[in-house]
Amino acid sequence: MNDFLTAYYDDDVGQQRIGSQAELDELLDRVASLPRPTWVELVSADELATMNVGLGAAFSSLTLYDDVNGSAKYRSAGTLDEPQEATFDYGGVPTTMGKGSAITVKEARAAASEFFATGRCPELVAWELAVD
Repeated sequence: MNDFLTAYYDDDVGQQRIGSQAELDELLDRVASLPRPTWVELVSADELATMNVGLGAAFSSLTLYDDVNGSAKYRSAGTLDEPQEATFDYGGVPTTMGKGSAITVKEARAAASEFFATGRCPELVAWELAVD
């Protein structure tokens, strides 16, 4: 079980410790309401997994860095009928989401909740190995 997450989305805000589902929901709501689509970075308590959630657009995208069984980078496998593209702000740097990684905001928030609970790769969404 994961006791907390460390969250980051803005250089001016810095890191935040998220210790409850209510705090996570509040953070996701705040990031989604920012003037520009934004990535929020969630780091597991043991720092072996990091998940980025793109919020503030009509859809979302996820990126997962997993150091549990070696180092790997994954992207959410897109679930939308039409391909979507977006650039999300990442600490002041515009960063384009992975091609074909668009999922619904509801799916992304459910994955963030699972990540909060487990600190591991959410099973609620499908993942693809990111090849950059």
